[in-house]
Amino acid sequence: MASNQKLTEEQTDTDSSSLRSAAACLQRYLIAHRKNNQLYDVLQHLADETLDRLEEGKDPRFNYRSLQLAVSGEAEQDPSAWFSRHWKTLRAFKSKYGPGLNQFAANHGFSHYPDIIKHESDGGAGNQALIALIACPVEIAKGVPARTLGIHHQDIAYIPAETIAIAGWAKLLFDREYTAEGWRKWFLIWPTLLWIFALGLITAGSLLLLVLSPRPLTTIDLALIIFAGLAVWCCKREIEHVTRWADDQIVMTPESMLGFRERSVCLELYRPNTDAPKRARMAKYVAQCPTCGGQILLDYGEPDFPRRIVGRCESSPREHVFSFDKATLSGYRLRCPPQLSGDFTPDRD
Repeated sequence: MASNQKLTEEQTDTDSSSLRSAAACLQRYLIAHRKNNQLYDVLQHLADETLDRLEEGKDPRFNYRSLQLAVSGEAEQDPSAWFSRHWKTLRAFKSKYGPGLNQFAANHGFSHYPDIIKHESDGGAGNQALIALIACPVEIAKGVPARTLGIHHQDIAYIPAETIAIAGWAKLLFDREYTAEGWRKWFLIWPTLLWIFALGLITAGSLLLLVLSPRPLTTIDLALIIFAGLAVWCCKREIEHVTRWADDQIVMTPESMLGFRERSVCLELYRPNTDAPKRARMAKYVAQCPTCGGQILLDYGEPDFPRRIVGRCESSPREHVFSFDKATLSGYRLRCPPQLSGDFTPDRD
C-alpha cells in the first residue's frame, strides 16, 4: 500500500512537472507571437492560471464562465455560446500550432509543449465542461534544431507563423498550406518575364521611332524618354528579383501578393523530398529578440548586409539585427553590443 501511494505521488509530481513545462512553453511563446484578439487572450489565461494553480496545488481546469470573465471582463451572456466560437479553433490546436510549438519548445529547452483538451461534464443544470492544458513530449526532428544538436552557436531560433494573410488573387495560386506547384509555380515567373519582354519591346520601338523622326523634340518626346527610363529601371528590378529567387531559393514576397496589413513574408523554393520537383511556398518566420524581448521579423539586409535576408527586431530594426539560416531556422547577432564588441566586425558577405 505504501509502495503504491509513493508511486502515485511520484506519478503526480511527474505529471505536474510536465504540465508546468508545457504551460511555461506556451507562456513564453505568447510573449513573442501573440496577437490582439480573444483567442490569444484565452491561451494567455490558460498558460498563466495553469502555472498559478499548479503552484497552489489546485486543479488546473477552467469552466467557460471563468474563461469568459477573465478574457472579456463580464459573464452576462451565455458562456457556452461565447466559448463555442473559440473552440472551433482550439479543438484543432495541436494540428495547427503543434509543429511550431514543438520546434519552439525544443529550441528553448522545454521538455513538453501544450495541447488543449475539453473534459465533458456529467450533465445537469449548471454543470459546464472544463478546459485544460495537457503536456505533449517534445519530438526532436533529425538534423533540424541546431541548438539541440550543437551544430553551431545561435542567439535566436525562428519558428514558422501559423497563418499568413495573402491577397485574393494569390489565393488562386497557393493552397491552404501556402504552397504552389506545377503550373501555379511557373505562373509566378512567366507573366513577369512576358511583361518585361513586352515593355522592353514597346520602349525600344518608341525610342527607335523617336531617333529616326526628323522633327525636333517636343514635350511629349521628353515624357516618352522619361517613361522609357522608368521602364528600364522597373525591368531591371524585376529581373534581379527573379534571378535572386532562382539563385538564393528565398526572397521577400512582393507586397502585391499579401494582405493589406501583412508583411515580412518569404517566398521560397523547396523540395518536399529528394525526388520531388521544387515547389514555391510562402512562409513567415518570427523569433524573440534576446536583447529587448521584442518580435523579430525577416527583411532584406541591404545596405549593410547585401544579398542576405536578416531578422530585424521591431523595437530596434537597425541595431538588433540577426542572421537567418533557412535550413536550421536559427540565427546569430550581426551587430554585437558595445560590451561584447572587441574586434568584432559584421559579416558583410
